[in-house]
Amino acid sequence: MKKLLLLLTFLSLLSCNTGPKQGEPVDNQGITTFYFIRHAEKRTDQGSDPELTEEGKKRADAWVNYFFLKNVDNIISSDYKRTKATAAPLAAAHDMEVEIYDVRTVKALDLLEKYRGKTVALFGHSNTINEYTNQLQNDSIYNALDDNDYDSYFYVRVSGSGKSSGVKESMDFMED
Repeated sequence: MKKLLLLLTFLSLLSCNTGPKQGEPVDNQGITTFYFIRHAEKRTDQGSDPELTEEGKKRADAWVNYFFLKNVDNIISSDYKRTKATAAPLAAAHDMEVEIYDVRTVKALDLLEKYRGKTVALFGHSNTINEYTNQLQNDSIYNALDDNDYDSYFYVRVSGSGKSSGVKESMDFMED
């Protein structure tokens, strides 16, 4: 009898699923996730707003593979040809528009406020993506990326209570 009572109790607890039903949005506990990604390789013969090189186009396509099994709510880019071209393949793969932000005026806390609870892929520049990471962590441990560093990016998660953790990662999925 005790075994039957335990079994019934266990089955009763299993049937009291408090999680979301299929098709309902999942509450992510207010966690905001940012991928701060530098634009891919740029041409050096086109002035201050150049296009991507062929290698840069390959790198932009590689981001599609990186995000294949990741949920992305927003894809944003500064208003430069190289950043928009880096973001474009990912946006096309997710059937999304690339949102444009003003790299000269937007601060990390503005981004956090606007995209709270979302997962965002932000395409920026070697001297801005580190700053966004530092601002969200309230420190200054990350320097601007070297001019030839197109492999590094930053991954930052911010909880609903404001606690953050960020890491500098390296894109190791490019084919030679």
